[in-house]
Amino acid sequence: MAKSKKTVQSKKTKPEGFFSGFNIEEFLPRRYHVLAVILVIIILFLVFLYPLYFGNKTFQSGDIISSKSMQPYVENHGAGYTLWNPYIFCGMPAYALGVAFKWFNFIAVVVAAVRDAFTSFFAVQYTMWTFYLIVFGITSFLLMRYLTRDLFVSLFVAVTSAFSTGIIVFLYIGHVTKLNSICMFPLIFLMLLRLKDNIKLIDFLILVIALQISFLGFHVQIIYYTVVAVGIYFIYYYIRALVSKDTLLRNSILKSAGIFVVSFIIALLIQSDNLTQIYEYSQFSTRGTESIVDIVSGKQQENTSEYYDYHTSWSFSPGEVLTFLVPSYFGFGNSTYQGPLTNNQPVEVNTYFGQMPFVDVAMYMGVLVFFLALFAVFTRWKEPFVQFLTILSLFALLVSFGKNFPVIFDLLFRYLPFFNKFRVPSMILVLVQMSFPVLAGLGLMKIISLRYEKDIKLENLIRNAAFVFTGIFVIGILLNGSITNWFAARVNDYAATLNSTRPQMARQYQALADYSAGMFLSDFLFAFAFLSLAFWAANFYIKEKISKDSLVLFVIILSLIDLWRIDARGAKYLPAPNLEEEFKKPEYVKVIENQDDKEPFRILNLKQDGSLGSFNQNANFNAYFLLEDFYGYSAIKPRAYQDIIDVVGPVNSTLWRMANVKYIVTEKQVNFPGLTPVYKDDKNVIYRNPYVLPRMYFVDSVSYLPEIDILKSIKASSFDPLKKAYVNDKNLAVDPADSTNSVKITRYSDETVSAEVKASGENFLFFGDTYMAGKADYKLFKLSTGWNAFVDGRETKIYKTNHDFMGILVPAGEHKVEFRFAPESFFITKYIALILSGLVLIGLIITFLINKIIGKGESVTT
Repeated sequence: MAKSKKTVQSKKTKPEGFFSGFNIEEFLPRRYHVLAVILVIIILFLVFLYPLYFGNKTFQSGDIISSKSMQPYVENHGAGYTLWNPYIFCGMPAYALGVAFKWFNFIAVVVAAVRDAFTSFFAVQYTMWTFYLIVFGITSFLLMRYLTRDLFVSLFVAVTSAFSTGIIVFLYIGHVTKLNSICMFPLIFLMLLRLKDNIKLIDFLILVIALQISFLGFHVQIIYYTVVAVGIYFIYYYIRALVSKDTLLRNSILKSAGIFVVSFIIALLIQSDNLTQIYEYSQFSTRGTESIVDIVSGKQQENTSEYYDYHTSWSFSPGEVLTFLVPSYFGFGNSTYQGPLTNNQPVEVNTYFGQMPFVDVAMYMGVLVFFLALFAVFTRWKEPFVQFLTILSLFALLVSFGKNFPVIFDLLFRYLPFFNKFRVPSMILVLVQMSFPVLAGLGLMKIISLRYEKDIKLENLIRNAAFVFTGIFVIGILLNGSITNWFAARVNDYAATLNSTRPQMARQYQALADYSAGMFLSDFLFAFAFLSLAFWAANFYIKEKISKDSLVLFVIILSLIDLWRIDARGAKYLPAPNLEEEFKKPEYVKVIENQDDKEPFRILNLKQDGSLGSFNQNANFNAYFLLEDFYGYSAIKPRAYQDIIDVVGPVNSTLWRMANVKYIVTEKQVNFPGLTPVYKDDKNVIYRNPYVLPRMYFVDSVSYLPEIDILKSIKASSFDPLKKAYVNDKNLAVDPADSTNSVKITRYSDETVSAEVKASGENFLFFGDTYMAGKADYKLFKLSTGWNAFVDGRETKIYKTNHDFMGILVPAGEHKVEFRFAPESFFITKYIALILSGLVLIGLIITFLINKIIGKGESVTT
């Protein structure tokens, strides 16, 4: 022991050069470490995504247009939140579109304020989604710093996590809500580790906030996998406690599990306004109800085999694990080809030839991360957190194989609640992408320890690994022709399998075989070059030629070069739309506004010229000018509306009458019988529908028809919607309306429409907004859903009318009628979110201040 101490002492006194003596602590005091790391992460993103931040480029311009389209609607709402959006599809819930601003969730308000402050520095709004990648890097740093207390190793984990190709791809392809849910994953596990060691109130409150922020993205599949990861964490530590008979650990795990459950419930309650509204809308949406066409065609619910195949199409194959090492081993996702095949013009191609239908990028995490993580598993296996991360990663990998490894997947698919709702098994690889950088950091720490804790076997392993990686790199250079020929043959073999079914795609793969082979060779050489450099640097560190910080900084630089190189391959920048120019008021909007209509109406833009607001490029553009559009853009349309489009189609005079479509826009003259042209230029022809019915009107009679027959009647224009309405009640009887009936709308807002009406008898009042009414079953109680109708303040039943609309009975006489979109669950959960989010934030602030007063390092405990 004395000899060892003497050796250490000699190291401190020997002269050192910059690389052998560099120590970050001498330049940057510890109190500035977190701030410095945040700045470094931000700067790295500013550099890598320079075209997005400063080059007026974007990745998903369509989403920017859609978001901008809804801005006036949101700002025009005085209540501070929105529930019903009347501007598309004859109306739909605002929560389903994600445009409801929630001032009553203070956590959401704080997150949005910080995110928007960051975004305000840049011209392109899409930069807001990079905020979550930056946060992911920061939370990864905080987790690693808790585990290691090492600045540079924690920075290594932060940057490799945030720039992992399998994570950053979500930014490229517009799956940005996944980033919102992912960014809190490291912080959740940091709090679980802290709570396992010592239960503190501040950690409990931070855990609630972390879960709540994760829920804000509301990507159910990512949230589900996070919960699965947490479940594996508790199961692993509980079994470990039982096996080792560690009563203290067992009790600690049970307590922290209980705290997690409480935190999860509180976070869910804060998010319950979203949960309840989406739950209630699901039965009315295209995501929650079968198409009427499928129902009446006799098509039964998909059989088990079809359902299984649909949900396992994107199953990762065992062979594709090699893409963790060489990302183009099975070709690649999106990349840009520029060569003789395209007259030297850049063209986006997808060269992936694995088992899945297609991929956007390889699930690559960095070759150094991959091998350093394996090194940690090999050298630190006895450590509990290493075992947990390894088990979690192995579990996620096996599940990602889907139908390729049915032993595990089928068991979960059949018996784990909700698991069979998700259709992309490979998506669970995000758990590997988030776990391996932490394992890699722990592997790097093990290498660092070898200077002080001598282990000849590990030193030899690292030296031999450096020789092997260097040897493979040299062989790759010497045999580059053979390697490319071998890979091109693989591509051609794959193309041959497509000849009979997809000959055009087969020819594309054959034409790009040499390009794919060149990509593979470069990835192969770069991978082993990086491995060689990193492991030789580790050897130099162990032999005291370079300092610890120099080693880790060098590994960070190599990892960034590696990841940036592959990340950039999958990035496709698009010119950011000039929003001021894009949203210049078009001529047809000016003309319609100049008609000075006093009553509500809808428009339908049938132009096919690709202009914003047109039928094939709607993007909810017309909502920007607060014009109610019969058409629209959303992934979750009202099902009844979609049924109308499927059966009737958008062009139908009877449909236009009852749906209050007053103006139809085309780019050239069309023969619409009975419609009156009101304007014409070289780009626009605007027609007025003189037969349009008002938003509310009395109908002479009602009768019952099956839903499909109602739609067929509309399509055939076999009834006059002013004379007859079809309802979902066989026993409903009404008195015919006469000339004394009248309707005058006195208030028209998003969620409330009021009218003064006069009925000659027990008359039927039609209201032309999307039907969404009834009771939502919450097991213990039922709550009113969506629209409610009142006659003189007394609630009355709403009947589903003409498949997609609403109607009520009005007794004889003069009355005040009111339709209110007022789901009871929202008004309950709004105050739950208000109270709980406020208490959590206030509690966090008070606890933090008390900790400061008590003293550094102390905390208020539960």
